[in-house]
Amino acid sequence: MRSVCLATVLTCSALTASPALAQHDDPHAAHHAAQTAKPVNAMCPIGKEPVVESAGTVEYKGATIGLCCESCGPDFLAWSDASKDAFVAAAKAGLDTTHIDNQPDAQPADIAPAMPAPYPLAVCPVSGDKLGEMGDPVVKTYEGREVRFCCDSCIGDFEADMPRYWKKIDEMIVRDQLPYYPVATCIVSGESLTENGEDIAINAVIANRLVRLCCNKCRRKVASDPAAFMAKLDEAAALAQRADYPLDTCVVSGGKLGAMGDPDEIVVAGRLIRLCCPKCEPKVRADPGRYLALVDAAWHDKGMFRPAEDAHHGEHADDDARDGDEHHGHHDD
Repeated sequence: MRSVCLATVLTCSALTASPALAQHDDPHAAHHAAQTAKPVNAMCPIGKEPVVESAGTVEYKGATIGLCCESCGPDFLAWSDASKDAFVAAAKAGLDTTHIDNQPDAQPADIAPAMPAPYPLAVCPVSGDKLGEMGDPVVKTYEGREVRFCCDSCIGDFEADMPRYWKKIDEMIVRDQLPYYPVATCIVSGESLTENGEDIAINAVIANRLVRLCCNKCRRKVASDPAAFMAKLDEAAALAQRADYPLDTCVVSGGKLGAMGDPDEIVVAGRLIRLCCPKCEPKVRADPGRYLALVDAAWHDKGMFRPAEDAHHGEHADDDARDGDEHHGHHDD
């Protein structure tokens, strides 16, 4: 019955004239109606946060849309009509709107899909075992994110409880990449991630990368075009790490950097990796955990980019160990 009501609301919203639109001949009356009309939504369509009266509203097909900040209005109006219709219909029906985002037109069939984001960790998210100890890792892709498992039996466990394991993966990625994070400002808004000396950043994991942001609205923007924002992070990471890069040899070939011309550079999981030539890149991308460990060890030998100890680190480590112990019993059976 709820789906029927939603369709009815959508049809009615498209046909019912707005009081504000009906008064288009009187701009003062229209402005007053826009200012006094009650928003149909409780949560901002862009920021996914509660509507704030001082942020104002925008009108769409007779519906007043509340916002969490003024800049959200133009962003919502830039959505496709189908997406705006779906949001208004759900809001009027009293449904949860936080999952509704702009759905742009499908890309042409001749555009190749993006490569999945490489799995940056050295351990299986289910067993906690180091990848490679039981043979070549099993690689799977879920919603554009690569995950690597120590064995086939871990896949079923992962898929049976994906929210739990995604949370675990994201927590490990944040801890792993945080020491290397290259900027102290939000990569979308440019605003500081600290206030009165306190860290106020939102730690998001998008495309298997840590992204530190000032608010949920910026998180949505990064998720809508991750490649563009990851390119900004890569540039910042390379700039921050190049001068003190701790190795003078290629982590893949062992050859002297510069012996074959300017070193090739890539950024993986927030780390700059310098290679003797582009031919070494595919090997790093095929087994990132192995080569990241070599770069990490070199940085740590210099006393740089060591993981920060915090009150929760030991707790997470204990949880990971328990997960591994439970799964080891499954392997031994």
